[in-house]
Amino acid sequence: MNRPTRRPRARARPGSGGFTLVELLVAVVIGLAMTLAVTLMLTRYESGRRTLTSVNDASIGGAYVSFLIDRSVRSAGSGFMQSWVNAGGCRVMASRGGTQVLPRTAAFPAPFADVPQTVRLAPVVVHAGAGTGGSDIIAIHTGSSGLGEAPMPILPGSVTTDDLRLGATVGLRGGDLVLVYQDTTNCLLQEVRSGFTGGADQQLLLGGTYADSDIDGVELIGIGATDPAWVVPLGNTGAARPQFQLIGVAANATLVTHDMLQLDGTDNVVAIADGVADLRVRYGVDTDDNGRVDTWVDPASAGWTGVDLQSGTEAARQNLARILALRIALITRTQTPEREDVSPETLVLFPDLDAALQIDRDLSTDERKLRWRVLDFTVPLRNPLLLGP
Repeated sequence: MNRPTRRPRARARPGSGGFTLVELLVAVVIGLAMTLAVTLMLTRYESGRRTLTSVNDASIGGAYVSFLIDRSVRSAGSGFMQSWVNAGGCRVMASRGGTQVLPRTAAFPAPFADVPQTVRLAPVVVHAGAGTGGSDIIAIHTGSSGLGEAPMPILPGSVTTDDLRLGATVGLRGGDLVLVYQDTTNCLLQEVRSGFTGGADQQLLLGGTYADSDIDGVELIGIGATDPAWVVPLGNTGAARPQFQLIGVAANATLVTHDMLQLDGTDNVVAIADGVADLRVRYGVDTDDNGRVDTWVDPASAGWTGVDLQSGTEAARQNLARILALRIALITRTQTPEREDVSPETLVLFPDLDAALQIDRDLSTDERKLRWRVLDFTVPLRNPLLLGP
């Protein structure tokens, strides 16, 4: 039988397969739309991530600053508050390597230039409005000797240009910093001679960087010649250093500190945190001497300014002893501005106090594009409280 002949299949003509122009245009539009959507998502994610990081940094920085200030203020007065009756409010006189550092012969470095150059012994003093942008400056005096804080009587007439005698020198050692005084007028900072080790020996040898027999016309040898005089250990030039420091806000929203004794050998201002735009303080005052805070006082009010409290008068000494706490308000801000306003026009500090004690901080148009936070905390002054009424 003859089989039927199969015809070969016709091949598709070239160019008859693929996408049409309309299909390609639709695909391009869909691709562009997806690319735009992904780009917007990434942009918003990155912006949110930057904002979240900035806010977290500001929060962590604020907590860190609050901790530092709380630690310093809480211990203010350590080492000398037991000597307050005889030493409180005395003019601190110090010389480093033969160069006078207190009282200052020139203004403190910025932003502390408006702080008085004469420093008197006190746990804390607030210089209201003396900082950048009208912020406050806190001066804190703290010893860290580790010895009993009771003053050590100097044997009458035993002071020379480089030594003095005590009942005993137990606990004192080379490099220790001590205050030598006989009344509330002047306190001379001196250093115990290197290599000295205290014990039953009565003679305390002086010498070193901070030992000076004549500071600003006040001679060491004249102390204790006729009137009772004392020695108060403050700390050491090594690990246990006393803290005579200024804390305030500098330019670019930076919180800075300055060592008034220049223990590091410099007159520099040291940054401790950024993002801090303002610092304000209110005194917690015991008005009836019962050992409790009765009222809050503006440090700019009469009798409570830095100049008034550092005047050396009996009224100033009484007011200094009546300060039992500080209420501190910090304003922190982020570094990265947003596209739109994210903050109110005005920040209110101490909102629960009387209107006269509150502070309004107005934000400019540019500042409202930053995120701001107000930290408000109260720090008790442990050493004045321990003295009791």
